[in-house]
Amino acid sequence: MERKIISIENICKKVLTRLDVMGYEKDKSISCERLVFPNKRQAKGNRKRISEQELRLLFIEVFKTSNPDLFYSIETPTENKYKFGPSLDLIVCDKKGQSALLDMCVFERGVKNYRRILNIEFKHKNCAIKNIGKDILKLICEKQNGAFIQLLNNTNRGTMCNNKSTGVFDKLYDSFLRYKGSWDNIDKFIRILILSLKGQVLIYRDICSSDLGNLENIFFQSNSCGKIEAIIGKNNWKTL
Repeated sequence: MERKIISIENICKKVLTRLDVMGYEKDKSISCERLVFPNKRQAKGNRKRISEQELRLLFIEVFKTSNPDLFYSIETPTENKYKFGPSLDLIVCDKKGQSALLDMCVFERGVKNYRRILNIEFKHKNCAIKNIGKDILKLICEKQNGAFIQLLNNTNRGTMCNNKSTGVFDKLYDSFLRYKGSWDNIDKFIRILILSLKGQVLIYRDICSSDLGNLENIFFQSNSCGKIEAIIGKNNWKTL
């Protein structure tokens, strides 16, 4: 089980605050953050490139400060083997496949070695469903607790869930529904965290094995939902 010392949501809150004050390449003012957003090369005007990388770098910095007795690795080979095709149907956990990579893995130090206690995947914007599906499958199949952290530049009506099935919640629902049969560790959980950069809001919820029969309600499949703020307090989605 995840140790209580790892407060993923508090780390994400600090990361969100730091992302908000970051400067960008053509900014005239100087930011207190040394990390800066680069500009898109072919963009007109001053358009900064926001990506998963800034999210991950700042998360690691805050993690190291708040958890000095824990250890971590990046781009960590999975313990299970997988086959990744171009669609959800072709993304499977398979003994004949090969190891995949986890964005970040947290360890505690034992008497003889390091022990994995948490796997983390990072995503930026409302990306393709196959990219979300691959991450969810890995977090489900690996035996440790997991965290899926998704940074959105902003949310509006339909970003989270809509009748076109293109929202973030729609894609998470499809992924969990498809791969829930691979969940065999009933004691673990996967914490879902969605961050809105412009709104400076985050929501989070744990998904446990007991929730797998309630996915439709958890991800608002029976009705659309609007901005991220409207989700807080509903279906056990929390904020700080």
